[in-house]
Amino acid sequence: MPVVVDNPCVARAASAGERGSTPRTRRLAAHAVERQYGRFVEWAELSARCPEPPESETPVLREARRFAWMYPRQTPVIRDGELIVGARVRAEDGPPGGAWYPDGFDWYIDHFARNVPPDRPDIKGMAERGLISPQGSFNHKCVDYAGYIRTGSAALAGRARSMAEDRSGAEREFCLAFAMGHEAILHHAATYAQECTRLAVLADGPRAEELREIARMCSKVPMHPAETFHEALQSLWFAYMVAGDGLGRPDVYLRAFYEADLAAGRITPERAQELIECFLIKVHGDVAEGVVNVSSIQTMTLGGMLPDGKDAANELTRLFLRAVRAVRLLRPTVYVRCHDETPDDVLDLAMEMLAEGLAEPNFYGDRPIVEGLTRIGVPLEHARDYALSGCTEVVSPGRGNWGAPNGWINLALLCDDAIREAAAAGCRTLEALWDCVAAHIERVADACRDCNVWVDENVADTRYTATLLMPVCLDRCTDVAHGGAETYFGHWEAIGLPNAADMLYAAERILGLQAADLAETIARLDAGDPETFMRLSRNPRFGNGQPEVDAVAARLIAMMADALERRSTPLRRCLVLGHLAGGENMHIGCGARMGATLDGRTPGQTLADSLAGSQGCTRQGPTAVIASLCSLDHSRLIAGNVSTLRLSPSDFRTKAARDRVKALVRTFVSMGGSQLQINVVDAATLRAAQERPDEHRGLLVRVAGYSADFTSIGRTLQDEIIARTEAAG
Repeated sequence: MPVVVDNPCVARAASAGERGSTPRTRRLAAHAVERQYGRFVEWAELSARCPEPPESETPVLREARRFAWMYPRQTPVIRDGELIVGARVRAEDGPPGGAWYPDGFDWYIDHFARNVPPDRPDIKGMAERGLISPQGSFNHKCVDYAGYIRTGSAALAGRARSMAEDRSGAEREFCLAFAMGHEAILHHAATYAQECTRLAVLADGPRAEELREIARMCSKVPMHPAETFHEALQSLWFAYMVAGDGLGRPDVYLRAFYEADLAAGRITPERAQELIECFLIKVHGDVAEGVVNVSSIQTMTLGGMLPDGKDAANELTRLFLRAVRAVRLLRPTVYVRCHDETPDDVLDLAMEMLAEGLAEPNFYGDRPIVEGLTRIGVPLEHARDYALSGCTEVVSPGRGNWGAPNGWINLALLCDDAIREAAAAGCRTLEALWDCVAAHIERVADACRDCNVWVDENVADTRYTATLLMPVCLDRCTDVAHGGAETYFGHWEAIGLPNAADMLYAAERILGLQAADLAETIARLDAGDPETFMRLSRNPRFGNGQPEVDAVAARLIAMMADALERRSTPLRRCLVLGHLAGGENMHIGCGARMGATLDGRTPGQTLADSLAGSQGCTRQGPTAVIASLCSLDHSRLIAGNVSTLRLSPSDFRTKAARDRVKALVRTFVSMGGSQLQINVVDAATLRAAQERPDEHRGLLVRVAGYSADFTSIGRTLQDEIIARTEAAG
């Protein structure tokens, strides 16, 4: 596929009908894009009909009975030409359309304010202001796909039944629930084997043979271990339909199947890529109504280190990237893990994908993540085996129940509160200012811990389907939400670090230069004095490679991370810090509830959308942005973070230009950076898409850790993306 040399984003929208490397995948991909993936209609209908389990049973056994009754009763759906079968959506309701996000985001703050201890008015007050936003979600993890496709449901069900014989009470009920779930998965797969057999009789020629082969596979997997690459992909898809969420590292755990088939002459690279494309099309379509036009939670991690520290990139890594490039779909989100030994051609392929406007892949530096995970007690081999899920959350495949944010911390509001308190107390020294910041951090960290405890005890459900695919839970006879996994951490995501650093630096300048009284400056700011805003806007800003501001940001991150990591709960080893706004776009909602601040923000203005500087404030180019980012200790941001680099299409038009971007990525990784996502689009294209959306369907942008079709998101978010793109130049 040639690299686009004109505006790649326009070309991306124009080539929407050219997805897939074979006639089969072109048809399947076109169908995936042209049809609206509707509600999980049948599942809702089955749920309404399902007999209610006895109240006397444990929650996990009650959930197992419902799952065991409903799951095998789903109607098998097999589309013409599919080589990977299985679907959770029965009805398709017409063409895609509609905005994913509304124009207002601060309603999330009110929504999350429910997840606080009812007897803690102090925490409720924090939540209502958006200082903290505790979340009750337990998604964004990665189950043990690698172990499952090598074991199969029959063995897991048999083991659970055997364990139940030797146990009593809640442990026995858990083992029975585990067995019932896997037996339901087997019955579900059998319905697909039967349907393929039926369709094969009606078909002729090559398709009849394909259907007979798929019927054979569905009779074998996921009941038993997979033995071929095709079987492994089919087993993986059956598992994904149960648990969803992150796919982990498929180029690692599927590698042996591919290499064995290749050596035996059972497969060619071209056939393997077609199978991968079929699989990716299934992942793209597995989405509920309302999230059709965003990348949602479907993620895939490629490359990086193996558990022994060697490079993981292999031919399957390249095939997955080529398949993503060929089908050009919004899902799954692709992360390429990078370290010093990452092969050059893997990054070359990534650069070509970005040049074509795919908004994928994103890059993750291994070193700080491995360092951070080992520091908090994750074994080295497990730390090296990390994957990404959700937006950009770091997860431990099959081992840990940590991933989705337990909540957000509005770091900008925290620092604004501290600065105002210090000013009201007549603060005259930097030491007194930072002491006030430290006190506010400690109070917020206490609130985060207490919210974690309350949610774990009062909100968490069993996460039954994820539990089924984490055999460590069977070892402990406990579901994944209540202690069945190996490790638990509390993930808290900061919002607005660049704003916080800029305002603290401004306060330091006022105190250090004694140019004005801090309280007087704040008063003029609150009064809307234009001269004060103008003076503050001229201050050095984070994101421009200026050490004096970068040092403030680094100190703030270290203090917040230290405070969280010193705190634990009965379930969670410690709390950890990240920095991302998430699919909730918390930088918009949090900013909407804030007044003017010392970084020159006006009341209600959006906070920084990523670590890479506030909108309109990164004026020295991408190298300076990288310098500021890498001044931070990214090993303290192991809950995941987002750093968005905005580049022009001209930065990708030639091989030499792409090599410069590749060198920038390598520099970022070698200097200790973790996450980097790149938007390749100009503001003129975005404005044209805003005015003429029908001409720009498929224009992909990175938002706050996820990808979205620009034409499908609300006007507020569109304007915010345009503003930051224009500011990046």
